[in-house]
Amino acid sequence: MTKRLAIRTATLLFVALVCGIVLTDRAIDGQRGNAHHWRMAVADQVAGCCVAGGERYGFVADLADSLSARCAHTIDISLDTPIENMLEGMRTGTLDIAVIPAYAKEQFEEYHTESLYTTNYILVMPRWASSARGINSTEAWKGKRVLSDISFHHTATFQQMSTSGVRCDTTLLDGLQMAQRMVSGGADAIICEPSDAELIRFLYRDLRAVGTIEEPYEVILVFADGHTRHEFNRALEEFSLTEDYATMVDIYFGETSVAERFTHLNYRPTRVIDGISIWDKQLKQISARVGVDWRLMSAMAYHESRFRNNQVSNRGAVGLMQVTPIVIEDLRLEGEYDLSDPSTNITLAAKLLRRSSRALGFGDFPATNDQMAIMVASYNCGIGRTMEAQRLVEVAGGNPHSWTDVSEMFLNMNDAKWVAANDCRVRRFRDARITIAYTNGVMELYDTYCTAIE
Repeated sequence: MTKRLAIRTATLLFVALVCGIVLTDRAIDGQRGNAHHWRMAVADQVAGCCVAGGERYGFVADLADSLSARCAHTIDISLDTPIENMLEGMRTGTLDIAVIPAYAKEQFEEYHTESLYTTNYILVMPRWASSARGINSTEAWKGKRVLSDISFHHTATFQQMSTSGVRCDTTLLDGLQMAQRMVSGGADAIICEPSDAELIRFLYRDLRAVGTIEEPYEVILVFADGHTRHEFNRALEEFSLTEDYATMVDIYFGETSVAERFTHLNYRPTRVIDGISIWDKQLKQISARVGVDWRLMSAMAYHESRFRNNQVSNRGAVGLMQVTPIVIEDLRLEGEYDLSDPSTNITLAAKLLRRSSRALGFGDFPATNDQMAIMVASYNCGIGRTMEAQRLVEVAGGNPHSWTDVSEMFLNMNDAKWVAANDCRVRRFRDARITIAYTNGVMELYDTYCTAIE
């Protein structure tokens, strides 16, 4: 059933994409999205999105990562966003794409919407619990406490359970958090999205899936304007024709086991359950030697290359943290260096970060998160431009060690009139917003890693 549903969903998605592209080619409205950067938010009511081992997990997160790696746009994705915040973001122009459950579609009726995928629900219980006779067996479930994500509240099965003596509580917790609550005695069973159920069974060996609830669960894409919809659909159409896309659909909606999701080297070679990436050991050793938090370097490696050591950009940047050959000259190193070798790549990146930290006035390495953010920004846009922003901040009476002040100065430096009217010693910073988004994304992920991983 799940396999057939996946095939049907993928087929309908492809047809919808082609139709959407034809229509938007004919009538793209006057609003224009950012040419290089999309801001995407996933509603806190969308099931199947969580953080595992410090890394985002779920079809939407993996789709955003894959599109970022393949198309001319980067996608800055945030999970667990309240619906009201998404509506505000659409109105103010700070959000380009929203991912919502179908039942919330009416709230976004003034925007362009289309289906992303349709799935269903899985019932998960502890192995030590008595065998269930199906969720529709009133006597078996009477008095039991069942925890489900909030989207399930809008199904006919939820209404039936609620009127049959079942204590069915809905929550904004993701599947892993619900499983943790059940293991600690907070529920007799949970109802979640299928990929969450597989992840739970992989991480919690004492839990088992005991049945499928045949209620369709649809996830919707919302676009702030027709141009964004057109460009996103074009990128998604190209990706949908690749083997990677077929693998992803099978992984999340087919029969591939969740264990294979974490070990299938052709698909996601970097993910691990009990850490951040397969390069954790090298990152820890090298970071300890140079004095920077390995989780910060991991967050940068994720944003630079998705931890792929053999990825090469169109500018010749190689590997985990996208080190370019010119770095070897900048660091005045001699000899041959294989930038695709993870240890070599990480070492050179760490040395470059240490040099930048000293130049920015932070010593061997930053002491505060603000200083770390400024160092990360310099890694993205260049030390010279970042030092000039610091100088201009100080001239204006601000704090050159404040990321807020420096990022605001970056925006000033993006304004041609401001640059012409002020003593700015570098050319207009056209990619200021990209650097700010990159830096904020790295620091957000760094905070996630610090919370999840010691």
